Amino acid sequence: MFHNLFRYLPTKNNREIWGLDRTIRRLILYIAKRHDHNSSAAAPPNKDLLHSIVEGAKQQAGGSSRSRTAEEDFIVDNCKNIYFAGHETTSTTASWCLMLLAAHPEWQSRARPEVQAACQGGHPPDAATLRTLKTVAMVVQETLRLYPPAPFVTREALADVTLGGGGLTVPRGTNIRVPVALAHRDPASWGPDAGRFDPGRFAGGVAGACRPPHMYMSFDVGARNCAGQNLAATELTSSVRARAGVQAYG
Repeated sequence: MFHNLFRYLPTKNNREIWGLDRTIRRLILYIAKRHDHNSSAAAPPNKDLLHSIVEGAKQQAGGSSRSRTAEEDFIVDNCKNIYFAGHETTSTTASWCLMLLAAHPEWQSRARPEVQAACQGGHPPDAATLRTLKTVAMVVQETLRLYPPAPFVTREALADVTLGGGGLTVPRGTNIRVPVALAHRDPASWGPDAGRFDPGRFAGGVAGACRPPHMYMSFDVGARNCAGQNLAATELTSSVRARAGVQAYG
């Protein structure tokens, strides 16, 4: 309890943290307000992710006496969730992805014509264009399989569970950690080449790559899966597209 109280004391470290937090808040709100103004003036309006957050904030705070503060809190909190939660894992996975492409130039050669055909004219690709990059998507999926961003998936047993034909009993309330990297390299699910880089295994989707499909846990599975998985997949596909569409590297 006393440990938690220290973060409220005006120590030098806390003052620096509070100052940075105020700076980040001002910057986010400045960008959001400028974007909202420019988006409203555009024809048609630019309905991207930030626009959705701003519109959601207006709906969330509508009619309350603290509407302005609630609206700003909604914008700041959601923007922080996106750039804090998605930055490190996405950049790390993109690095692994480019490393694997450098080590396997044959997959560069397969991805490059696809990217160049889909992204002619030098314009940034939209979501529909990114969905046509099947080879790039397979490369991203295989990278996430071999080098998953999260080391563990954690669950709590809601009731006593018996596993292994009665050989193991998991009591209610037990926290269970599933090592994702081990599950992703299990030959029983992925075949004898589970340790090899082969994006082609995803040609038929996740269901065709492993048995059972829920063994692919890069973004977790079920109702508690990663809320930002679509954003992360889009960022990764965009990163690989930008690099794979130019000259060979390695």
